[in-house]
Amino acid sequence: MFENIETFLSNNNELAWIAIFLFAFMESFILSGIIVSSAILFSVCIFVYNLELLPLHLIVMVAMLGAHIGDMSGFLFGKTLGPSLLSTKFMVKRERLIKRAQKFLDKTGSYTVILGRFVPAIRPIVPFLLGISGLKAVRFYVADVIACLCWGTALAFLVTGIGSILG
Repeated sequence: MFENIETFLSNNNELAWIAIFLFAFMESFILSGIIVSSAILFSVCIFVYNLELLPLHLIVMVAMLGAHIGDMSGFLFGKTLGPSLLSTKFMVKRERLIKRAQKFLDKTGSYTVILGRFVPAIRPIVPFLLGISGLKAVRFYVADVIACLCWGTALAFLVTGIGSILG
């Protein structure tokens, strides 16, 4: 699959920033984040960096923006549709697990956003569950901006480190 992405980006250099934004959004949003791996985003960022299609600061800024919008969308999705989704058959079967997660989120609140941003397995789920939990949107927004800034810094180090190894 990644070969197809590489071929597409090689033939459409001007769309590199859109690819980074979309993969950052998709790996952060609840509906697509379960399917789209963060490894794809990292690979695209490294590929774009190695081909010098975009400077590193633009790669990181576009990825942070996509991740932040994905997180905010997941949060708002949880706030608006989350309570009605909790009564679905799928969620009722996992009620005990969801209650444990909610209890943890109630204790840690917006700090969970920062932790969740660095753990790919829970990254798309945290904003959704925090939306359901009743956390205020402004508090989530501020925590998510901080989390995305920290994550963007880590992304820059990964891209340059792994990118220089791969050459």
